Amino acid sequence: MKKLLLLILFTSNLAWAEDNSDRWKRLPPIVLSMLEEFPHTVYATLACFDFPKINIKACEQLAEVAHPGSAYAKHNLGYSYEFGESGYKQSYADAFYWYLRAANQGLERSQHNLARMYEFGLGIQKSHEIAYRLYRKASEQGCNKSFERAAILTLVELNRQVEIGITPYETKLEFMSLLEPWQIKEANNYFD
Repeated sequence: MKKLLLLILFTSNLAWAEDNSDRWKRLPPIVLSMLEEFPHTVYATLACFDFPKINIKACEQLAEVAHPGSAYAKHNLGYSYEFGESGYKQSYADAFYWYLRAANQGLERSQHNLARMYEFGLGIQKSHEIAYRLYRKASEQGCNKSFERAAILTLVELNRQVEIGITPYETKLEFMSLLEPWQIKEANNYFD
């Protein structure tokens, strides 16, 4: 009887593993590392990463795991709070809290979203300086959107410096030659 139960358990786990093989391939290496260290988190991990319909309760459980791989769960919580999704009431304060926890673990997506919160004053005081630093940090990790936003903020600052006479107009033109037309347009209409 024991052997029969073990055989049933083993074959059901094989079937489960085959059904989830695509999901395993989509997990970032740091999350796979977390699963090796904390194998009991496998169900919560797969549920938290079950795009497009993530299980936010699984993300809450996963966010408490003391491993860098849990940053993705924290990011999902931040996103859910920022946009009022997955049954959460929209809250910039809670979004900021979860993004900050994930950003402190080095997750570039959360660094980008924190920068956006600072740039546009979403639930916190606007700070282009902090936004710029966070965008740069995220762009150094490969986030192209952050690189583009940092460039826009740089041109916004150059516009200000040219206007008050501390930077020559030629410096601004030289920097603009490195940008896409949409970035120039956005920077030039930034305060409209």
